[in-house]
Amino acid sequence: MSVVSILSSIQFYLTNALGALLIVGVIGNILNCLVFLRKRLRSNPCSVLFAAASVANAVVMIYFIVPTIHSLYNSPPENANWIYCKLRLYIRNALLVISRSYLSLACVACYAQSSRNARIRELFRPKIVFRLIILVPIIWFIIPLHIPLLTTIQNGKCLMWAGAAALYHSIYICFVAAILPTGTMIVFSLLAFRNLQQMKRNVQPADDLPAHNTEKLRLQQRDRQLSKMLFVQIIVYMIFTFSYPLNTLYNAVVLIIGGTKSTERTTIENFVLFLTSSFLLNFYSAASFFVFSTSTAFRKELRQVFAFIVPITNTNTKRGHTTYKLLISPNNTKA
Repeated sequence: MSVVSILSSIQFYLTNALGALLIVGVIGNILNCLVFLRKRLRSNPCSVLFAAASVANAVVMIYFIVPTIHSLYNSPPENANWIYCKLRLYIRNALLVISRSYLSLACVACYAQSSRNARIRELFRPKIVFRLIILVPIIWFIIPLHIPLLTTIQNGKCLMWAGAAALYHSIYICFVAAILPTGTMIVFSLLAFRNLQQMKRNVQPADDLPAHNTEKLRLQQRDRQLSKMLFVQIIVYMIFTFSYPLNTLYNAVVLIIGGTKSTERTTIENFVLFLTSSFLLNFYSAASFFVFSTSTAFRKELRQVFAFIVPITNTNTKRGHTTYKLLISPNNTKA
């Protein structure tokens, strides 16, 4: 088999696999929301922002994967509908950046929560966090308005104008998808890590603490667990999403340079574009639940969510425990 046929077959099967990824990802992101919005966690701004990012991840997966699978067996609707052509890439780009922004804000929030400065901690009060969650989508649906202006149907395909327009968009993608979020995450994660290390050195044994400080220590331990989850999430984000802006920049430069491409090279470039812009980005959106599951605190909260969803199991367990108590009660022993 030729390289062209092999890559085409792999892309076909990976596109079909996006359906299973969609189901797993949506369920996982719903579970994320149920865990992070529990009463004990939703007072922490990091938890609320994790939940907001999970909602954005689920929405972007539904919005992108369903039309992608449909286009595998039918003509892509964006190639025939001028309005949908302009809106498809624009909305998807906005949703992806919204998710990244929530994760970046979670890094800033973890730094603020771990700070000894009361004024810095006050910057992420619940009311302010709620306003930020509302403000982020508004901002990111305004900033990329160049996308529908530069996108149109050319030769029966929905494409962005070549040349300067493609180069401008690729630079924009590199900034909003790589430089800005990654830089924010790394800087504030390191600052939060420094604060957590200072807190760790100052922690006293629980037996030596006054009663009113025990709860404070417990909250600090919870914050450290959330910060650890955030660090792992950042690493996964960089692994699965960093290749997309680089590939976008490469394609823009190739378009400007021009030249004749062989069929094999075109197939390879299209496959890499699919892998970076479709499969890996959606894989990252679906993987957040499994990333969070590496935390002991998250798994503990998740078990409590399942116990709440399926109360029958708890009821049966309690009844069995009660029956056992009755069998060994003193009155029964005398009998």
